[in-house]
Amino acid sequence: MKNYASMKNKAFPNRFRQRYAFIFLLSVLCVTLTGCQIFASKIARQYHDGIPGNTHLAMLPFINHIEVPEEEVVQLKRILKVQLAAAGVTNTTAFQKPKTTLTPSYLSDIYELEQAQLWAKHRKITMSIMGEVLEWQYDEQNRFSTALQLKVFHIDSGEVIWSINGFGEGRPDEAAYDVNRKLITDLVAAMPVQKPK
Repeated sequence: MKNYASMKNKAFPNRFRQRYAFIFLLSVLCVTLTGCQIFASKIARQYHDGIPGNTHLAMLPFINHIEVPEEEVVQLKRILKVQLAAAGVTNTTAFQKPKTTLTPSYLSDIYELEQAQLWAKHRKITMSIMGEVLEWQYDEQNRFSTALQLKVFHIDSGEVIWSINGFGEGRPDEAAYDVNRKLITDLVAAMPVQKPK
């Protein structure tokens, strides 16, 4: 199985050797972009060294950009929760989807996400994680492939603290569960988590 778990890994540039090239490139871009700001916001600086492992993290719904069976989305959330715990983020609370008459769609997912954000604010949870399903398909050899994105963001400000995209492809007849589990494991492993002192 192929996993490409670092197509985009936003924030914490000090974790990568290309940081100086990135800063130079950003400086060049700022010459041509109006209002470009080099310095990180107060929120981003607060989590510069990583996400504290003891942070209460709200797990928000996955947004599906394509049709994905509901039971598969539930499975993605379970895999994510297990992998977060393995990475040291053990205090997660998943939003429970209320019963609704809305037909599952991208718009209903957005509505559910907004409800989940209000739910998290009401419980005074400041950090959340959400996923997006960007690709979900089988080819002629019954080989499953998927592309997922994970984002950790500060609920009150809406600022993204960390995000990553990844692509996973299985062997012919390999279960979607196995491909998703390996991909999510790789994505979460890239998350910078502060270990307890």
